Amino acid sequence: MDRLDNVVTTVAMDQAASLRRMVGGSGGRTVAMLGGTSTGVTTLAVNLAAALAAQDRRVLLMDEDETRRNAVSRLQLRQRYSFEHAAAREVRLDELMLAAPGFELMPLALPATLGGRLPPGRAEQLADEFDSLVARIDWVLVDARPPVDDKAPGLALAADEVIVVITPAADSITDAYAAMKRLHAEFGVRDFRVLANRVRTLETAMALFQRVRDVAKRYMNIKMKLMGFVPEDENLTRADRLGQPVAAAFPQAESAVAFTQLASAMLAWPRRQHSADRANLLYRALEVNRRFASMR
Repeated sequence: MDRLDNVVTTVAMDQAASLRRMVGGSGGRTVAMLGGTSTGVTTLAVNLAAALAAQDRRVLLMDEDETRRNAVSRLQLRQRYSFEHAAAREVRLDELMLAAPGFELMPLALPATLGGRLPPGRAEQLADEFDSLVARIDWVLVDARPPVDDKAPGLALAADEVIVVITPAADSITDAYAAMKRLHAEFGVRDFRVLANRVRTLETAMALFQRVRDVAKRYMNIKMKLMGFVPEDENLTRADRLGQPVAAAFPQAESAVAFTQLASAMLAWPRRQHSADRANLLYRALEVNRRFASMR
C-alpha cells in the first residue's frame, strides 16, 4: 500500500469514527452465552437465535466455539474461512457469514493475542466492517468460550449482556462460579443473567439459581437474575441430531415453547448504556485481546 492509499484509509477511518459517535455506535443488542462443557450452551444459542428470528428480529449468531460440536457443525453448515483470513485481508468480514435456519451465523473465534499482532489501524478497519454488517441486525448472540483459563475472555467480555448457563450437574455450578469470578475479578463485570437448562420445573430452576447466588454472594459483589429455564426434552436432542432448531423440527415440543417464551422476555430487556465511540462487539473484543497480550 503506497502513501496515498495510507492517507485515504486514515481519512476514511476518521470519518467512520465520527459517524459512529454521531449515531451512537451499532444498534444491535449483543448477548454472550457461556457455561461448562456439558451445559448445552451451543444448543441453547442456536435455538434462542431461531426463536428471536421467529419474532421478526434480525439475528446474527457468532460462534466462538472451535470444537467439532460447534454451531456450524450442529447446523450441518460448511465453514470456508476463519477470522484470521479476514484479519489478514484475505477475505472480507462478511464472507465469514453463513445462512442458518431463519438467522445468520458467523464463525468468529479470536486466536489468543491476535489483537497484539494486528497491524496499526487494522482493528479499526475490522470494526468498521462489523458496523456495516450489524447495522441491519437487531440481536447478536454469541456462543462464547468460557473465560476460565489464562487467555483473554474473547467476545463474552465485550457483550452488553452475559448469560451463564447452569444445569443440575454438580460441575455446572462450579463452572458457572469460575466464569463469573474471573469476569468480575479481572475485568469488572458485575451483571449476569442465569439460564437453567435440563430441568423439569421452575422450582428446580430457582433452586439451582439460589445455589449459585448463595456461593457467589460470599465472595463477589455482583448482580444475578434468573432469566428462565429450558426443560429436559428428548425432542430438543432429536432436533439437534437433525441439524435443526427444535421449533422447526418439532414446533409443539415443550422446549420449543420455552424458547419462544425466553425470546419474548429478552425483547423486554432494558438497554444498557455504553460508549458511543467504538462501541461495537468486535472492536471491544480486539481491544481487550490487545491489552491482555501486552500484559503477558
